[in-house]
Amino acid sequence: MGAATRYLCRGRLEGGERIFLWETNDRDRVVVDEAGDVVSFATEAEALEARATSAGISSEPSAFYDFDAIQAWCHSRNQAVDCPAVLNIWNLLNDVPGVQELFSAAESRAAEIYGKLFHGCNLPAMGASPCEYVPEWTSAEILDLKRLILLGLNDFRMRCKSW
Repeated sequence: MGAATRYLCRGRLEGGERIFLWETNDRDRVVVDEAGDVVSFATEAEALEARATSAGISSEPSAFYDFDAIQAWCHSRNQAVDCPAVLNIWNLLNDVPGVQELFSAAESRAAEIYGKLFHGCNLPAMGASPCEYVPEWTSAEILDLKRLILLGLNDFRMRCKSW
């Protein structure tokens, strides 16, 4: 197992913005403390100072996760799916240690929905295609997707005590 590289992430949750850490090593994960709570900071400077002696922090710009906007979409009647935004949140929620119990159980049954989200992002690494893939969603799939994301968001929120 090599040294982990950490990345600063900005998140908006319940109207507040905080900095949290995501790391990649042999397993991608959101950094949590001994109690399993998401480690977060008020500013990037505070995060850099507090973590200066631990794993290396990447100099890449911080990624932004708008948990509030995704939650608002989940509670709305909006049927349009922003594939990159929803997929980014889904992937991040799956990287929170200890959150996986209920979320992962539901997620494991949603492989087809995940596939639609993934391919709907039309990532360049997936090969150049003359046609852009635009998923066709059923109302049931959108409802299932929203329920799944809300499960993950609820678990995440419970682990953000310092937010």
